[in-house]
Amino acid sequence: MKIKINPVFSYALINLLLIITVNKVSDLPVLLGNWEEKAQLIVNFKNPEDNFYPPGGAILLVPFLWAKPNYEIAIYFYFTLASIIYYLICKRLITNKLFLVLALSAFTFNPYLIWLANSSQDTIFELFLLISGFALLLKRSYFLSFLPLYLLCLTRPAYWPFFILLPFMISLLRTKSSENLKISKKILIVPILFLIGTFGLNQIVFKNPALASEAGLTAHFAHNQFFYLAMPKFDPDVFLSTDGNMSTDKIINGSTKFTNIKNPEFRAAMINLFENPKSFFLNSVQKIDTYFFTVQKNPQLSGEYYLSQDGKSIIIGEARESWPLIIGSILYFMYRSFLLVFSISALTLLVVSPKIRRDLSENPVILFCLPFFLGSVAGILFYSETRFKIVSELLLVPLIAKIFEKHKANSIT
Repeated sequence: MKIKINPVFSYALINLLLIITVNKVSDLPVLLGNWEEKAQLIVNFKNPEDNFYPPGGAILLVPFLWAKPNYEIAIYFYFTLASIIYYLICKRLITNKLFLVLALSAFTFNPYLIWLANSSQDTIFELFLLISGFALLLKRSYFLSFLPLYLLCLTRPAYWPFFILLPFMISLLRTKSSENLKISKKILIVPILFLIGTFGLNQIVFKNPALASEAGLTAHFAHNQFFYLAMPKFDPDVFLSTDGNMSTDKIINGSTKFTNIKNPEFRAAMINLFENPKSFFLNSVQKIDTYFFTVQKNPQLSGEYYLSQDGKSIIIGEARESWPLIIGSILYFMYRSFLLVFSISALTLLVVSPKIRRDLSENPVILFCLPFFLGSVAGILFYSETRFKIVSELLLVPLIAKIFEKHKANSIT
């Protein structure tokens, strides 16, 4: 009797084994425990003390509070489930076997994605929520898709521009029935209501409507006059703050600029912008290059490298030059090199082929590019490491595969 193996089960098992392997060889701790305190407060119906990070990650950790202290089970669960949903998305979209295999490989053979899913405190949640939301979009379950996508905004606030503009993009899809058109018009207001509700709830709970109170600190990092020295080689957090170059008091004390800004970090960021226009230009160009064009992971070097207190030299601390990191960086370099080449090729095909554009204008797959391109808003206004864009750029792969499949079909006919 011949045993038939379910391909989605095989795909899920391969990805589960990969994340377990990465967990065992990684030299970094699992950071999901950072959400534990907030998750416990949510379970006990108590208000968190601050909104430095919004509660999305804590909400998703709640079902796994029993798995303390390391929460590897939560990582394995969400990563495996995300891989299954991604498989179903690709299977629904792509009929050509070669393009299907290539699209599926982008999830499985993306070493830095798996590394971050294991070690970052929120990448695994971002991966699960974004893929879940787009699986529902692909089925045209637009209202349902807002639930995981709203939780996504509560996990990474950088997704708010995408969330707000999504219904407008849905309304532009060519629909073949008046009923679908009515639905698309109704959903225009939904993300706005979510946003207003979030502002209101934050004002009630935290006495501050800000979507995340970390925004001020992020702005200060992003507009530090030496930011362009850190990116893309070094981790800006370590590079700028280790030896006092992020001292807010040193910037705002004695300054009469922007005294109307109450948040000291935001004020320091604005003072830096005003007093260092050349640095602002260098920082902005670096952010654009890093977000769209660099093919190495960012920061490129793991370890401790920081700017001296006088701003005259770069100190080399602990260099994490392990073979797993080096091999992973090389593999990611290869992955993103191919992604960049195929992205440019797919964009070219869209520009030159009216038939492909017409076909895709009726398919929600065209929406798959939105998280990555709208993510550049936060990436340029603030800054973007690879971990902030690696999940959204994954969604480009099924879209690219679909474009090439359409091109091949048009060439044959």
